[in-house]
Amino acid sequence: MLRFNRFLAVLMTAVMIGPMLPLEAKTRKGDKYLAEGRAHEEKKEWDAALEDYEKALSEDPGDLNYQMAAQKGRFEASSMHLTNGAKTRVAGRLGEALLEFQRAFAMNPSSTLAEQEIIRTQQMIERERRRVEQTGAQAPPEVRGLTPAEMANKDAEDRINRLLPVPELRPLKPTLQDFKMIAQTPKVLFDTLALNAGINVLYDPEYLTSGPKEKQTVNFQNSTVEEALNYLSLLTKSYWKPINANTIFVTIDNANKRRDYEDEVTKIFYLRNIGANQDLTAIVTAVRTVCDLQRLFPFEGQWAIIAKGSSDKIALAEKLIHDLDKPKSEVVVDIFVLEADSVYMRSLAAGPFSTGVNLNANFTPRTTLQVQEAANTSTTSSTTTSTSTTGTNTTGTGTTGTSSATTGYAIPFSNIGKTNFNDWSTTLPSAVFTATLSDTRTKVLQSPQLRGVDGSKSSMKIGEKEPTASGSFANTTGAIAGTGISPLVNTQFTYLDVGVNVEITPHVHDNGDVSLHVSLDISSVTGQVNLGGINEPIIGQRKIEQEIRLHEGEVNLIGGLLSTQDNKTKTGVPGLANIPILGKLFSGDSVDRERDEIMIAMIPHVVRRPDITPENLRGVSSGPQQTVTLRRAPPAVNENVQPPPAENPAPAPAAAAAGGAVAPAAQPVPVPAPVPTAPQPSSQAPLAAPAAPPPVPVAAPPGPMPPATAPPETGEPAIAAPPAAPAAAVKPPSANPSGPVKIHFTDDEINKSVGETFKVDVNVENAHDVISAPFTFQYDPKLLSLDSVAAGKFWSGDGEDPLVIKNVQNESGLASIRVNRKPGSAAVGGSGTLLTLTLKALAPGAAKLTAANITLNNAQTQMLGSGSPVLAINIK
Repeated sequence: MLRFNRFLAVLMTAVMIGPMLPLEAKTRKGDKYLAEGRAHEEKKEWDAALEDYEKALSEDPGDLNYQMAAQKGRFEASSMHLTNGAKTRVAGRLGEALLEFQRAFAMNPSSTLAEQEIIRTQQMIERERRRVEQTGAQAPPEVRGLTPAEMANKDAEDRINRLLPVPELRPLKPTLQDFKMIAQTPKVLFDTLALNAGINVLYDPEYLTSGPKEKQTVNFQNSTVEEALNYLSLLTKSYWKPINANTIFVTIDNANKRRDYEDEVTKIFYLRNIGANQDLTAIVTAVRTVCDLQRLFPFEGQWAIIAKGSSDKIALAEKLIHDLDKPKSEVVVDIFVLEADSVYMRSLAAGPFSTGVNLNANFTPRTTLQVQEAANTSTTSSTTTSTSTTGTNTTGTGTTGTSSATTGYAIPFSNIGKTNFNDWSTTLPSAVFTATLSDTRTKVLQSPQLRGVDGSKSSMKIGEKEPTASGSFANTTGAIAGTGISPLVNTQFTYLDVGVNVEITPHVHDNGDVSLHVSLDISSVTGQVNLGGINEPIIGQRKIEQEIRLHEGEVNLIGGLLSTQDNKTKTGVPGLANIPILGKLFSGDSVDRERDEIMIAMIPHVVRRPDITPENLRGVSSGPQQTVTLRRAPPAVNENVQPPPAENPAPAPAAAAAGGAVAPAAQPVPVPAPVPTAPQPSSQAPLAAPAAPPPVPVAAPPGPMPPATAPPETGEPAIAAPPAAPAAAVKPPSANPSGPVKIHFTDDEINKSVGETFKVDVNVENAHDVISAPFTFQYDPKLLSLDSVAAGKFWSGDGEDPLVIKNVQNESGLASIRVNRKPGSAAVGGSGTLLTLTLKALAPGAAKLTAANITLNNAQTQMLGSGSPVLAINIK
């Protein structure tokens, strides 16, 4: 029976506790699947985990644990397939990506993202199908993997990247060594300069009709083409601008023409060191005013400035922004606050009367005087105030209490005369000896460190906030006035910072000094005071506010306060205390000394300064008052960089046709190095033709041969030269070149008749490695006319005819001619005829044919020789 009772008790306990314990699952099989799914989940195997969770849920669809596990498995497995699909699609495998997205949607049909990815991938597959039908080839994987939105973004980026900056002039001959023109019109000056520099000129029709016509004389020595164009523009009051790398446009220089033709640039400047809106606004205001830019806007979201204006204005704004965008100076200030308190107390007392005599006479009558002990009973009354339940005040007077005290002894009046000294008593003081000493010293040291930016206020607060009443409002309900309601109900409070409060505004000077605006407040609660029922704190304060200037690292005391208080007290019996020596028995003295000292010091350390370079301090020429015009120096050239020689030398030349002389062995073929930009000017850079880039030389006569670098006109890397032509095709020189190069007419003086047509040859001696040559001839248009121009045999020794570019203006007596070897042709050398001129005598007189500028150039546009011969022509 006892065992049965125990079993029944256990059963009842299980029945009562069982419903309170949660069960993980209701079936063993479901529990098994759930555990297997969780094992796969730990390994991030979401497909297998979802499969196990689905099996567990099929065992008991109503189990909450199975439902939660299956829902999580669907979400995670779907997300995994979405990620895999995105990676596969980026690789260009669109079919596999579509299957991944479909699996994700099948696992989680509620996923909107999976549905969107399926539609997007189907559109991409259809796009690639159409591309194959149209072009017959698939796109690269990186292009196939672009979504429609990414494809649109890529097209937009391509369009943005194709936007070109303002054209920059890149003449084939950037430097003019000797350019002389005498009494020529502005159009002739521009045309001749363009021909020598290898550039094209376009004119405003209004410039040709109503432009400047006054003739000018110019002489440019070792000037760049842009400098020469600027000089001509200044002399002729013209305005020019580049249209592309080898073409300029010329018009009249006035405000209307500049507004119509001057290109504008849109640019965004990103500031790297600005962190305050007022600084950004200050820079925008300064740049807008100085550069006269009306369209200049700040963008605070990216700390950027958007500008639109002419190229020179934008370039000047870029210079100013570069100089102003500097990090501000920063200062670290060490603050030392030292407070020392000293309290000294000493007390000495000896004898029975060290603090003076204070004897009380007490009446203690003898019993024979029929003493009757009496009690003095005093009755006091007070006024009380009661308040009725209706709120009406009633005042009344009554006795509230009685107090009684024994104040002495009562004797009959008949016994007063019987009293004597025996009826009185007193208490004599005991002898005392006191000697006490107290010496208290307190030191408080606070050394905070504060870092600030130039011109910005920095603050630091160390301490607590103390509440104090700052105001109150009246209670409009008179019924509860005076009922003992706490005054805190209608009182406003403000919290005061108590402790060490520091505010500094630093400014760093160029010489390293630091100016500080300092506000230092050191406060503490020294007590409490009750005001209107509220305890208000009594705050002791030491505050300093001043402007100081210190050297970096200088220790400076900015505040000091010393307070000393001495108290000396003497007590004793009057008269007796003043007796020498014995007076010590009847007196006592104490000494109190209090000393309070506070010292505040600051040490500034400059940790950052703006990097102001000489380039920032340099002024730039910005043109006249009405327009912003900048002048740029040519880019620097690294003359030490030489192209490597070719690995395969050119074949040896064959025997010369005349005299059977064998030409000297050809030099190795120099391969031009890749040049990313147009050729840079040098002190001896001659002209080159605008028609085509100069070829690479193949063979050269004895002597050092300068390296050949054919700079492309478009700035793309140069392409290696094709195999050189056989040296036998190169015209061998009539004699080995020796001595200086000489350019001259065949005769110095000739005689002709009026109406006669005749030829004049320009010859060269001892030339080598010649690729091109520009010519400028001047003559009297009233006496001579130039009918035709032909290249001499010096250029076509290998059978290749050269290119001849000419600009003959018989009305002004000016001819500009350039002869170039064809692209791919070898350089030539030796002696022979450079140019043949066909002239006609128009009227009698003494005429002169002057070659103002003849230079021989190699493949690097370097001058090999020059001359200015003069031919005298007597016409009868």
